[in-house]
Amino acid sequence: MKKLICIMGVLILTVTGCQKQQNESQREDVQYAVCRQSVLPKELKQIIKEEKKEACHFTYSTQDYIYYVVGYGRQKGKGYQIKVKSFQMDESHIYIDTTLIGVTKEHQKEGTSYPYLVLKSQYYEKDAVFR
Repeated sequence: MKKLICIMGVLILTVTGCQKQQNESQREDVQYAVCRQSVLPKELKQIIKEEKKEACHFTYSTQDYIYYVVGYGRQKGKGYQIKVKSFQMDESHIYIDTTLIGVTKEHQKEGTSYPYLVLKSQYYEKDAVFR
């Protein structure tokens, strides 16, 4: 009986693992632009100013575009970069995967920063998933 339960458990894990891989392969890349603060809508600038002190991620939309904001909160030092690992979509979601690239201990002594990234794409009626 225990062998049967173990075999069923392995089969379930195998099937769900295969399903996840199939879903990810059905995704397509999204065209986007990385935005400088100078080109952002005034209202979005204000929201970022309020939210950037803590780690955050949110979207902001206009009539034609949607902005995806990823913030890493307060960090020691200056010179951090944010890398977009992937920006993809399937039929119901937008998936954004980013990572914070750190700085040396020397640069950590240079004050405080609030690294964030704003990505702009055409407007999609889909939920965003941030990683």
